[in-house]
Amino acid sequence: MKRFFIFLVMICYIFISKPASAYRPFGTEDAGVAGDGVAQMEISYDYLKWKGDDRDQIFLFVFIYGLSERLEVSTELPYLLQYPKESASKEGIGDINLVAKYLLIQEADRIPAFTAKGVVKLDNGDFEKGLGTGDRDYSLFAVASKNLDNLTIHVHFGYTWVGNKNNKDMRDITLYGLAVDYGVTEKFHLLGEINGNGHPDIHEANDPRNALIGATYIVSDRLTLDMAYKWGISDTSPEWNTTIGMSITF
Repeated sequence: MKRFFIFLVMICYIFISKPASAYRPFGTEDAGVAGDGVAQMEISYDYLKWKGDDRDQIFLFVFIYGLSERLEVSTELPYLLQYPKESASKEGIGDINLVAKYLLIQEADRIPAFTAKGVVKLDNGDFEKGLGTGDRDYSLFAVASKNLDNLTIHVHFGYTWVGNKNNKDMRDITLYGLAVDYGVTEKFHLLGEINGNGHPDIHEANDPRNALIGATYIVSDRLTLDMAYKWGISDTSPEWNTTIGMSITF
């Protein structure tokens, strides 16, 4: 039973409880911020299959607010449903992320936009059920985005100070991501991404890495729909993951 709980905690660190991500459905952060007084909400559903046939469902609610033209804050609330092959299913609220982004440099003709991002992952998820890691994590990111006609490129590099109060085998990790957004038309965009991070388990040498292909459709200035397919390109990542969602501006 102890090994089972440790396995669930590993899932939370690798995927469920990683720091809040960029505009949907990317995991790579973008340099954009909401803008002064702008409120946004992202709603999504993910269905994951792991090697060994464990499966998860994640409903994710992200609330975003622009405190100024350069500063944005957000809260990420996940609701998790876990279906381990060898044990009973679990469900409940996972660890919540509190996020702040600050636009350091606005994009110019030859200069990308640069943004700093900080994340605090709380320890509110039920550790005994495997719905949380039982510790707080703290992350910092450097983010750059550049528009090249119909193509937009996003890059991030980050570092997470991983809490190890409940598991002394945890270690700090680096994170990285590269994403591209191609506007086929003004409303329809195709997306691609590769991202990954160090494995938080000091005994695991194989780091999680993932790839994504997807699309967004801009219904209006206030509503964008998205969908994507993700797959693991390492043994410690989900085998595959489908996601659908929407982004709403109020």
